[in-house]
Amino acid sequence: MGNRPVRTLLLLNPPARVPVLRDTFCGHFAKGKFYWPPLDLVVLSGTLAAHFDVHVLDAVVSRLSVKSALRALQKLRPDAVVAAVAAATWTEDMAFLAQVKELTSATIVVSGDYSLAQPAQALRDNDFLDAVLLDFASNDLVEFLQGERREGLGNVYTTPDAQVPSPVHEQTFFMPVPRHELFPLHRYHSPQALHHPFALLATDYGCPFRCDFCICERVPHKLRDLSNLREELDYLDGLGVRELRIMDTSFGSLRDHALHVCEGLRRSRRPLSWACEMRVDSADRELLTFMKGSGCHTVMFGVESATDEVLDRHCKGITVAQVECAFRLARETGLRTVAYFIMGLSGETLASQEGIIDFCEALDPDFASFTVAIPTWNTSFRNEIVEQGWLLGEGIESCNPEYLPHWEAPSLPRKKVQELRNRAMRAFYFRPTYIWRQLLGVRTRYQLLSLVREGWHLLISSGLASWRH
Repeated sequence: MGNRPVRTLLLLNPPARVPVLRDTFCGHFAKGKFYWPPLDLVVLSGTLAAHFDVHVLDAVVSRLSVKSALRALQKLRPDAVVAAVAAATWTEDMAFLAQVKELTSATIVVSGDYSLAQPAQALRDNDFLDAVLLDFASNDLVEFLQGERREGLGNVYTTPDAQVPSPVHEQTFFMPVPRHELFPLHRYHSPQALHHPFALLATDYGCPFRCDFCICERVPHKLRDLSNLREELDYLDGLGVRELRIMDTSFGSLRDHALHVCEGLRRSRRPLSWACEMRVDSADRELLTFMKGSGCHTVMFGVESATDEVLDRHCKGITVAQVECAFRLARETGLRTVAYFIMGLSGETLASQEGIIDFCEALDPDFASFTVAIPTWNTSFRNEIVEQGWLLGEGIESCNPEYLPHWEAPSLPRKKVQELRNRAMRAFYFRPTYIWRQLLGVRTRYQLLSLVREGWHLLISSGLASWRH
């Protein structure tokens, strides 16, 4: 890091050839025509704005080329850049940041899934990086950018040959109100949103559970101090935001905290509508009813598989019976549901993969997401894939926009997994009864536009053209 004092700071989402959603917990290619800002940068915007002149450049949602993004950087000439990065786009992320360093000589700090999992290697391979941020909900980055180098800054890693410090995690954290208006809110879209624009709301960090395919398996969990939640909601109201996406990885798992969040939302200055991700074993009738009363319209459940054996193997901690109960209760409460499935987890067979398609139809969610199993860095699942010799290639990128797995088990040919994923999308979304139900359920103009936009994307991403032939 140079001696230049940091006054102007840029929160950067680097350009990408294919739209990618980057944040520390899950960097992946967008599955539809939707996009939201990196959670890392949103949270950091409030923390850093109290000390620096903060700017935001989201080159992905603004559809900037590398040249256009570099021109914007040259014009701003920031003293420091905090960039969201991802394993999915690691090679192009590093190539771009190397040019940023050469152009601006700025201090460069990165936050993302691969850099969190392999901080020493990230710095060792890319000498233009000054630091890796290990916890975006901490205040250590402020002190680092102000020149502090004391040993206690355990959440900012700077020396590739030193032992990676143990991040300092408290049970709670205080998060200054993010500077939401710095982000191009009008450009972001969520497939479940009823209103536009929408914003992200964070009320915790990490996850209390240990699913072996998720980077949060090894990330400590902590709760946000909610003392300024009302302040943030009033701030968003002033920006004209009526829609929120709560970014907690398992909202409702700590019941009292979730109830406090709901109470804060219920007492907001104007009614807010919102969606969240939730575990099925947290979805009881009382909590769902309270969520509904505070503006929740959609809950997103991680189902992953249709068999208890595979769920147990991957430490999901839920059963198929609990999945069925959660979807039934949500429907009875009047909440829309999203079912997330992972195709090709170890332990699955071709027969059980076919069963996922049938199970999804039986659950009858309002939306379904089918992805392929990704050997995410620093997870037990990746360790299994490596130990079995199933990993294909040695690159950092572990997923691609075509949903072709980067690994292959003898019982599950990767081309077949890709084909099953595309077939599952078609089987679910192109049912006449489903299309009709979605149209009848439209409540806002923006919701109708979202259905049209996402439907068009599905025609392409699900491989419909090849299916017709």
